[in-house]
Amino acid sequence: MGGDPAVVQLMLVGYTLAYAAVLVPAGRIGDVVSRRRVFLIGTGVFVAASVTCAISPTIELLVAARIIEGVGAGLLMPQVLGLVQRIFPAEERARPLAALAALTTITSLAAPVMAGLILDIAGGAQGWRLLFMVTVVVGTVVFAVAVAVVKDPLPPRQRGFDGWGTVLLAAGVVLTIAPFSVANGRLPTSPWAYGASVAGIGLLIIFAAHERRLQRRGAEPLIDLTLFRLPHFRPGVVASGFMHAAATAGTLIVTIALQQIARLTPLETALWMLPSAVASVMGTWVASRVSATSGSVIAIGAAIGAFALAGLGFVFGFVPSPALPWAIAALLCASSFGAGVAAPANQARTLVFTPSHRSSVAGSLIQFAQRTGSAVGMASALIIYYAFFAIPTSGGQPASGPMYALWAVAAMLAVAAIIAVVDHLHGHTEPALNRGATSSEHDLVAR
Repeated sequence: MGGDPAVVQLMLVGYTLAYAAVLVPAGRIGDVVSRRRVFLIGTGVFVAASVTCAISPTIELLVAARIIEGVGAGLLMPQVLGLVQRIFPAEERARPLAALAALTTITSLAAPVMAGLILDIAGGAQGWRLLFMVTVVVGTVVFAVAVAVVKDPLPPRQRGFDGWGTVLLAAGVVLTIAPFSVANGRLPTSPWAYGASVAGIGLLIIFAAHERRLQRRGAEPLIDLTLFRLPHFRPGVVASGFMHAAATAGTLIVTIALQQIARLTPLETALWMLPSAVASVMGTWVASRVSATSGSVIAIGAAIGAFALAGLGFVFGFVPSPALPWAIAALLCASSFGAGVAAPANQARTLVFTPSHRSSVAGSLIQFAQRTGSAVGMASALIIYYAFFAIPTSGGQPASGPMYALWAVAAMLAVAAIIAVVDHLHGHTEPALNRGATSSEHDLVAR
């Protein structure tokens, strides 16, 4: 459609930023109104925006529709964890969370293969429109199934909604992250970019002060800051952000490097990366059958992933190009297995003490950390990648970019492992009261 690189990146980053900005308010709305209702609204918005993407006559409308898609995704996703938290007792949550993690990994790795096949079959400059129609079909099925099957067992509890907090949070997130996310893999050169980020951080500080003031007055804030006093919640949210930053940034760097260094086509790249989806499913299967809230399990899984990502960096730096795909496929399997073990166990541990009437907003905070971690992780990894790309390595490879970028990504996952170890050493365990607890009992535990 004639879009320049900046417009193309805006189409990608605009979706992520809209997603991140809407997550926390959407979680709060789900807790106040009905998680099922907000899920259906979000799915409807997502499907309608996908239809608009598929038929867009201009690049401007396509970018706008992609941003609205992000809004729809941000509305529906917090309700998923909220419903899991409410429907399943604490000792049973690991399995649905593991299933969610497994399906997420499978679709994220299988979808590029399917996209490549569709584009090869469709051909022509308009074949990409069919990809959005696939989303429309899937979204329509999800909507119909949700109407028939999904129930929200928690009666609506009508409470106030923090409009000013919503504006402050959304503006703060966008201003802080956007200047670096749309910089095309390089540090911004304009002082306006850094000024916008500083202004965004200032708005986030004002938002935190605003939320504390509401709680002192007895009003309902957008984010109940007392959630961060619950055992495991704060370290779990932070660790989740680092895990997601490593997962998305690592996948992005490997995808780009396989095409630029190993000279694979996009479809070949996706096929070489596909076995790691199986490894991730194996990891989630392991996580669902060990202690659901064990900090040691999280730390071990994250450590396995960190070592594998560090190995990937070494491979790109020292292994000859013809052998790259085989070595990378093996290490990606190890990395995905570790992530499959760590991610669902971390979510279960993070939410174990969360009261039921805060479950959607608690889930949205985890996903907010994941989305912001993803944006920051991808931006920083791309900056490192392109900063060193033209520098040959001592192993004879044409560029050092992927090696240093993947080592940085491995460090992100190592930080998550360290956080899990420290939290585990604090020795908090789930009390007997929380197993199969009622809503009032959950509230008592939280207090």
